[in-house]
Amino acid sequence: MITLPKKWRQRFGLVPGRLAEISYQNDSILIKPARENSTNNKRYISEKGTVHIPKELREEMGITPQAPYNLHINEIHNCFIITTSKNH
Repeated sequence: MITLPKKWRQRFGLVPGRLAEISYQNDSILIKPARENSTNNKRYISEKGTVHIPKELREEMGITPQAPYNLHINEIHNCFIITTSKNH
């Protein structure tokens, strides 16, 4: 689970109860509002603003509960981007 900053969740329309689309691109995980016709993973935003990252994406990125990660905000594409230190 990852908690997304409230200010940006609201700006991107990722409010509790809405679906987020989660995809793996360029050694990063992207989280954005779900598109109806998308075949990417989709997860609901919780009341606390958290979203569950699917196991296969966590494994692909090498993310464990102890592993540090970076959360970036992309205002142009209205999405969050997760990277790990191995990506830099």
